[in-house]
Amino acid sequence: MLELACKLTGTVCIMVATVAFGEAKARALALRVRQLQQFQRSLKLLSAEIAYSRSLLPYAFQAVARQLEPPVSELYRSAAAKLLAGDERSAGEIWESAVAEIYPQSAFTGADLEILAGAGVSLGATDEEDQLRQIGLTLQHLELALETALEQKRQNEKMWRYLGFAGGAALVILLL
Repeated sequence: MLELACKLTGTVCIMVATVAFGEAKARALALRVRQLQQFQRSLKLLSAEIAYSRSLLPYAFQAVARQLEPPVSELYRSAAAKLLAGDERSAGEIWESAVAEIYPQSAFTGADLEILAGAGVSLGATDEEDQLRQIGLTLQHLELALETALEQKRQNEKMWRYLGFAGGAALVILLL
């Protein structure tokens, strides 16, 4: 009786763990899409702040951050705080360090990170027109990354869920 209870408990633990793993991988795909969409929105907001509000960069970052959710909002908050604190680095360098700070908390890939970092290349270093042009270029790259992320999500989301369940079932069968 005790042996049966141990086997049943082990089976349940294995199944819960593998199903949770598959679900976590599926959710990561959806989270990446959501965060890419949010970053895309943030660049459009930043563009509007630069073009129409004519806000100074730290204040534009703060305005954008107020309209977003973490981790993208944290990127803008961090960059604004460093600029306002009088950090000696250029705005582009500050942007890159803020991108590096939020990367571990995000679902972004290495390729996404390059796109995010590229958005800050001309911030604060060139005139308004060049900054807007760079943001537009980044939006184009981001659109391609978003299409790829949506395709990966569509193709792999169900697979990870099924794989979690099937992998757990196979492991249970092997161990029994």
